[in-house]
Amino acid sequence: MTLKIHSIIAKSAKVPLKREIGSAGGNKSTLDYLIVELKTEEGISGFGYTMGLGGNGSKAMAPYIQNELAPLVIGHDVSSPERIWNTLWSPNKARMRGGLGVMSISALDTACWDAFSKSVSMPLHTILGGFRKKVPVYGSGGWFTFSDNDLVEECQNFMKKGITAYKIKIGTSRDEERIALLRKEIGNEITLLVDSNQKYNIKDAIEVSSMLANYDVKWFEEPVLADSIDDLAEFSTKSAVPVAAGENSYMRWGFREICERKAAAYLQPDVGRCGGITEFRKIAHLAEAFNLDLCSHLLEEVSVCLIGATPAGCMVEYADLLPADSLTHDFVVHDGHIEVSENPGHGVTFTKDALKSFCKDTN
Repeated sequence: MTLKIHSIIAKSAKVPLKREIGSAGGNKSTLDYLIVELKTEEGISGFGYTMGLGGNGSKAMAPYIQNELAPLVIGHDVSSPERIWNTLWSPNKARMRGGLGVMSISALDTACWDAFSKSVSMPLHTILGGFRKKVPVYGSGGWFTFSDNDLVEECQNFMKKGITAYKIKIGTSRDEERIALLRKEIGNEITLLVDSNQKYNIKDAIEVSSMLANYDVKWFEEPVLADSIDDLAEFSTKSAVPVAAGENSYMRWGFREICERKAAAYLQPDVGRCGGITEFRKIAHLAEAFNLDLCSHLLEEVSVCLIGATPAGCMVEYADLLPADSLTHDFVVHDGHIEVSENPGHGVTFTKDALKSFCKDTN
């Protein structure tokens, strides 16, 4: 059976955050979603997403997908995601070396895989390997905009869900003070992770890693500029704490270099940035081949089925940023895990009410 693509619609959505968040990348008050709906001639729909913290990149991506990418694959068989990915990528290599170009193909590719797995009435998780039915999560937050009380309260709220690891942002003069506070108030019951959002040079990052080791921090995320694998690899050999990286790496080739250079112990592809599900699964194979742990970056609603599909899958980042009732499926954390959706496809999209609210002022 062929399943020809009939139409592709790309929408920009501005999602308000519950409160302002801050990191070394600046303060943000909204989420910038690009939402893609792909429809086949047989009536099957697939949904894909990419998301940024703040900004308006989705307003550039939506017309790019609509006017340039969609015409390349209308009429193509959605049951051939690899062929569709290459049809989109091959003539657009110059614009898909990173950034908004790769984010665009990521969202469209995710919609393609969603439609394909729905067409065979199977969960995407099963099609990709089906390694485990529930996936551990780590709590992600600890923003600069949080007071000390907010920081401790957020950590405790994650722990009430059975979550045993908590990631906070670093890159200020109060980093050690905040970490020491968590150890004092929470003790060693929680695994601490930190993220500096590319804040440091090698020398400063090494000094910070020594401080982190004193508090038994388990990973140091994006310690240096993501674009310089040379710096990341050098730092990795000198750091007192294991390195996590990959949210700003693109496609299998970017991750292959991280693996070959032994620049990180944890790989963190973002399905909305790395090239979509087609590339995410290849990155998962790299993680397996190099015996590295694979953790997703944001978009837990789609990522849980991807991390759950591979033996290399370690944890899903759980930031709990979307307003309640935004999605058609609730990804509830039980005992520190999220269960993989058994619905056909990846199992989720935005509700009609959410789309009406979030898209009303963006197009």
